[in-house]
Amino acid sequence: MSPLNSNSRSLSVWRCLASAIVLLVALGVGSTASAALLIPVLPTIPMLDCNSNGIEDSTDITNGTSLDCNNNGVPDECDITDGTSEDCNTNGVPDSCDIAAGTNKDCDSNGVPDICQFLAGADCNNNDLLDPCEVALGAPDCNGNLIPDECETDCDSNGQVDECEITANPANDCDVDGILDLCEYSAELGGDASLDCDGNGILDSCDLAGGATDCDSNSVLDVCQIADNPALDCDTDGVLQSCETDTDTDGTEDDCDDDDDNDGVPDGDDSNPTDNTVCRDADMDGCDDCSSGSDNPANDGTDTDSDGLCDLGDPDDDNDGVLDGDDSNPTDNTVCRDADMDGCDDCSSGSDDPSNDGTDTDADGTCDLTDTDDDNDGVADGDDSNPTDNTQCRDADMDGCDDCSSGSDDTSNDGFDFDGDGLCDLGDPDDDNDG
Repeated sequence: MSPLNSNSRSLSVWRCLASAIVLLVALGVGSTASAALLIPVLPTIPMLDCNSNGIEDSTDITNGTSLDCNNNGVPDECDITDGTSEDCNTNGVPDSCDIAAGTNKDCDSNGVPDICQFLAGADCNNNDLLDPCEVALGAPDCNGNLIPDECETDCDSNGQVDECEITANPANDCDVDGILDLCEYSAELGGDASLDCDGNGILDSCDLAGGATDCDSNSVLDVCQIADNPALDCDTDGVLQSCETDTDTDGTEDDCDDDDDNDGVPDGDDSNPTDNTVCRDADMDGCDDCSSGSDNPANDGTDTDSDGLCDLGDPDDDNDGVLDGDDSNPTDNTVCRDADMDGCDDCSSGSDDPSNDGTDTDADGTCDLTDTDDDNDGVADGDDSNPTDNTQCRDADMDGCDDCSSGSDDTSNDGFDFDGDGLCDLGDPDDDNDG
């Protein structure tokens, strides 16, 4: 209950009590004084003076000392002080009264004088018309944020709000940062031209995201690196030299290198330009001149017999006289074949010589390797104590003398028998048989 209403109710109570006293006296209850004794004593009613100026509020209002624009029985200044009414422009008049009186406009009918919203920045173009009201009156507002388009960002000055351009065509902001790509890379619009190094109207970052070539992964378009330094693409194929094949790792890509494998033979003369062990056979020796890793005909392959022809092109690698195709071991001149079928390799002497293809102790034409009696003493090698000495073989008659002492197996003539008793002196206890 407001102070004014409380005060009015108290006065009404007093009026009722006074009327009761008059009625009692009229009825002969007693004197006015005695009737008054029947009425309870009420507390003193305090004076309502909200602005503490010593004048009762109702009197303030009646006399015009204070205004009460909303007729609520409370001086306006008290309404403002106690927060009952707002006074955003601090003119001492409640905002609602300012608006009702037309002193201040409220174009958007939100109960706040426009002037106060102006002060808060709600008049972007300073035309004394609130932005929402201006929009309501038809000012363009493409994004519906109640701010006239003329106040919003238009970085390319084409009369369209950037945000709306992007909404209409997201491709205008490929990196989705809320800024028109054109304004990011256009130097004329204050942008950084390096952000679109190839000038194709697309930010480099978006080009890369879309698959543009950056073979060295340095976040710079290859086409721009080449444009800045043509030497980076020596063969002008649009691919950075550093990303192309460089077989010999000499810093020059194969397409621009005269000798890709660095073997010393120009690619045009090289049978295999990317393998330094293969190039050509200029000396026609059957071996690749680069077999050593570089062009060196004098050292182009193994030459077993040192005849100047590498084995690959030499028909007789070991120079034993037997062609490699017929040679059982083409790189060993002591091994080739056994054409005479004597069991000895025909090259055992170092060249193809069947007549001298191995030791023939008894010179019988059969080499010891297959001769059953190497020394031709009449005793087979398996039974011969010394197969290569015809004076030694065995002592079958147990006379103490080697049966071959005569040069062949002859037990009756296997040693000197002084007394002719059939026992060689070596095994005879009485050589002269004198007793």
